[in-house]
Order: sequence, then C-alpha cells, then structure tokens
Amino acid sequence: MQQEATKGKRPRSQFAEADAAAGMSAEAIAGRLTRLGALSLKQALPMLLLELDQLRAANLDAEERVELLQAIKKPVLKAAASLPKPTPGSRTALRTADGGMTLEQRLIHLMIANLRQCLYEYDRAQGSRLVEDDGHRTWLLQQVFRFFGRQLRYAVDWDRAWPTHTWQDLHDLFVYLVVRGSVTLDSGFAVAVFDDEFDAAIEYKRLLLLGLVDELTHRASASDAYFHLLKRWSFDSSLVEPEKLLGRRDLIQVLVTKDAPPHLKRGALETSFRGWVLRPAEGCIGYIMQQRRTRPSGRAAVLADVPAAVAGSSAQRPG
Repeated sequence: MQQEATKGKRPRSQFAEADAAAGMSAEAIAGRLTRLGALSLKQALPMLLLELDQLRAANLDAEERVELLQAIKKPVLKAAASLPKPTPGSRTALRTADGGMTLEQRLIHLMIANLRQCLYEYDRAQGSRLVEDDGHRTWLLQQVFRFFGRQLRYAVDWDRAWPTHTWQDLHDLFVYLVVRGSVTLDSGFAVAVFDDEFDAAIEYKRLLLLGLVDELTHRASASDAYFHLLKRWSFDSSLVEPEKLLGRRDLIQVLVTKDAPPHLKRGALETSFRGWVLRPAEGCIGYIMQQRRTRPSGRAAVLADVPAAVAGSSAQRPG
C-alpha cells in the first residue's frame, strides 16, 4: 500500500530543481524583465543585476539568449543613465562589493559578460558556417564593442580604475574573431570612415586609441573631447605583426596577454610578443601632442613624455 501511494511521486529536491529551471526559462525571464519597467530605480536595480548574473547560468539555446539580451539592453541603458555619477560625495555609496566597481560599472561588466558568452555560444551553434549578413551575430558584435566602449569611457570621464579584466576580455574577444576568420588584418579592406557597416577591426582600434590617448596624456582630457574623432583615427591606424618591426624604436605595443591598454615601449623592439604594434594615425598623435602643449598638467599627473619618434610615426603599413 505504501509503495503504491508513493509510486510516481518525485523527491522534493527534484521539484525544487524543476522550479528553479522554470524560473530561468526564457519565458520567465522575459516576464520579469517586463515587470521591471514599472519599478523605481532603487527597486529595479538589484533585480536587474541579479537577472544579468543568473542569465549566464541559464540553460538557454543561443537564439533565446540573443532575444533576451535584446530585451534586457534597454533596461540596462536606462538604469545606467539614471545612476548618479561618482562625484566625491557619492563615491562610497556607489561602490559595489567586488573590486570597488561602481554600480554602473557593474551593470556594464555583466552586460559585456553576457554578450561575450552569447556570441561564443551562438558561433558554436552555427558551427563552421560564417554568414556575413547574420543579423543576430552582427547585433551581438555591435553591442559587445559598444558596451566595452561605455566601460572604457566611464573610467576615463569619471577618473575611475579600469574594472579588472576589461582590457583582457577585449583583447581575448578580438583574438577570437581573428582566429575564427571574422577579421582579416592584412586584407587591406576596411569600411569607409562614414559608413555604417560594422567592422570589428575598426571598433577594436577605436578602443585601443581611446586607451592610448588616456595613457599618454595621463587623463588630461575627458573622452567626449576626442571620442567623435576616434573612428577616423582608427580608419587611418594599423595593427602590425611585431616580427615586421623588429629593431624599430619607440613603438606602441598591444599585449594581448596583459589586462592593460596599449602602451609606449621605449627603445628598440628586440623580441617578438603576443599581440600587435599599433601604428596610430597622425591625427591621433597630433591630438596627444596638442594636449601636451596646451595642458601642461592633467587631472592626475603631469603629461607623459611622447618621444618624437612616436609623434612622427606613420599609419601606413611597412613596406
């Protein structure tokens, strides 16, 4: 009798697992995102952070994950725009527990993590097939570079440290795209400066140049002073394999194994390394030199010395 009564019943742990899985289904997540719009920022922000954190562990197919990220993008941007900026009086309240990031940095960090994960899962689902006009994949690439840009600009404009792993994650993403064949560095082809077509190499170089300006001027200029120029500069800049420039002096290194922006290596390049040499556009170098002349001191320190060899570097590929 007892065996018959319990026959077909599932252990309580299985019910709990089923409930948890249902709670992380695409339908359940979408429903919660819809309800977030009716809440105040104070109420919605912790829930939004939790959703982003749990979304990475949710058992979803690639298409569902893309659609959910498309739905969550607007609440994330709305929350980020509504958060107070880290003025001296509000810095402590804006910090989160992990590494001193502000809540806005945490939001962007989680969005980047989800977008990167989704891109990799989407590519695995597609296999070796690479379709240039794949709308979902293009959207993922556009958004992940845009959120990287938001994260980097936030640090520049509000004099914050780069969140740990931000540069490493950016380098890893671009190396992944190169290895997969999404980017061909030596193709000689790039979109026009004012073309809306997406080009991952242009976007990567744009962010590298933002980091370079910030590095060589010691944060003398907020990003809004030059961000609108970065696409033109990135179009006229190049990434060169280090083996081609051995013996050259005062080069800009992009070390893809280091969680850091491009940096100036003084002296001759004697050995190769994992990464590229960034040859900045003349316009970018000119802007850096102008900052040196017109702003002898920055927000944090005296401007870095920029050797004449770098100021005269050409964006053209070496012959």
